[in-house]
Amino acid sequence: MGLLWSYLYVGTVVVVGEVSRRMGLSKELARKIIHVGVGLWIFGTLALFENRWMAIIPPLTSALGNYFIHRRKLLQSTEADEDNLGTVWFPIAFAILIAVAWETPRAVAGGVMAMTIGDALAASVGIRIGRHKYETLGGAVKSLEGSLGMLLGTFAAVWLTIGATAPMAAIAALTAVVGMVTEAYGIKGRDNIWVPLSAGATIYLGLQLSPDVVNAVGIGAVLAAVIGIAAWLKGSLSPSGVLGAILTGTLLFGLSGWTGGLALIAFFISSSVLTRLFKSRKADFEADYAKTGQRDLGQALANGGVAAAGALLLGVTGNEAFLGALIGALAAANADTWATELGVLDRRGPRLVTSFQPVPAGTSGGVSLVGTLAALGGSALVAVVAAATHLPLLPAVPMLVLAGLAGSFADSLLGATVQGVYWCRTCSKETERRVHRCGEVTALHRGLPWLGNDMVNLIATLVGALIGYLAV
Repeated sequence: MGLLWSYLYVGTVVVVGEVSRRMGLSKELARKIIHVGVGLWIFGTLALFENRWMAIIPPLTSALGNYFIHRRKLLQSTEADEDNLGTVWFPIAFAILIAVAWETPRAVAGGVMAMTIGDALAASVGIRIGRHKYETLGGAVKSLEGSLGMLLGTFAAVWLTIGATAPMAAIAALTAVVGMVTEAYGIKGRDNIWVPLSAGATIYLGLQLSPDVVNAVGIGAVLAAVIGIAAWLKGSLSPSGVLGAILTGTLLFGLSGWTGGLALIAFFISSSVLTRLFKSRKADFEADYAKTGQRDLGQALANGGVAAAGALLLGVTGNEAFLGALIGALAAANADTWATELGVLDRRGPRLVTSFQPVPAGTSGGVSLVGTLAALGGSALVAVVAAATHLPLLPAVPMLVLAGLAGSFADSLLGATVQGVYWCRTCSKETERRVHRCGEVTALHRGLPWLGNDMVNLIATLVGALIGYLAV
């Protein structure tokens, strides 16, 4: 009976969607009827079946049928690009969740509903009001409005599914953040498998963890989202940078408390202010940097990813050395940012860190007295803010400041030796850009082409994190 009702229900939903499309309903709306209607059958599956292995038969056969329909283009209401197998991936995710998490039905249903409602809302909002675009994997374009629709839709759907209670709100908030990020970077229909599986896994883990940890991470997710959106409105973050800020901020606020959270805020606010300070005087130099102005996802992860990993390890192990690691990583990121933003203003000009020969301002690997003092100040700010909120860190402040300086030095050393630097023949200038501001496609001048600015920043924060870990 479970098999019979499954095929009857899903078949009816598909027929309704296809007939609606042929009668003049938009293709987008017809697809949503099928998408949402089929996703809701997770509740019927959990109610009717007693055996997980029987329950996965309908979604698996649906995946095979959808692949055939997609290749033959048999249904107008489900037609997609040739390489978009979203209608295949969704039932496969449906089946995997049933097979793996059958004993935890809230994780199964919540994972499917994150995709069913959250993704549907993301697409609808993105198409109708998505004005702030950002580029994701493979050059695909999505919008910040669509991603925020995914965040809100997933939260509401998951919260109602797993139990609309206060303790469940934190799990729903964390799942919404995970779902938003995975949807943003799911292209060619692959978000149809990434979103339900990642959401289901988040719910499953959230139900196993203590309420205190879950509540802290859930609150961290909300705080990070608020700060990220506010920074976007102020022009400090690009649309994709908001996603990076939410991802890193959730872990830092949720797992390291105000110590890591305020250290992150100190880094972000101070670096954003310095980016805007003396902007006209720095414009000529910054034009040759790989990235300037608004921080995007790559920059957010390069500067905050190591600190977020430190927060995660702190939460899992309880070892305070990882608190030192995340502070050291943020100190390095802030030291490097301050050195870059203020060092170019030194009228005496920088010298290459490896040879101390004078080089033009803005040259990768160039250091100056002003830049070094700025790095010291940026590192000290993060270390002092962290220690002020967690007094046991006070004895480690000198080493944490040193961690930031060491990370900044590592950034300069990599910039002078192995970072990919390019040459513009038209302007006869070095640049970090593959296409110079004049429009000329640049040629590799020195270094490794795959080692760009974001990778160098990531390595620099790793250096800071290592010293910070040893300091605490």
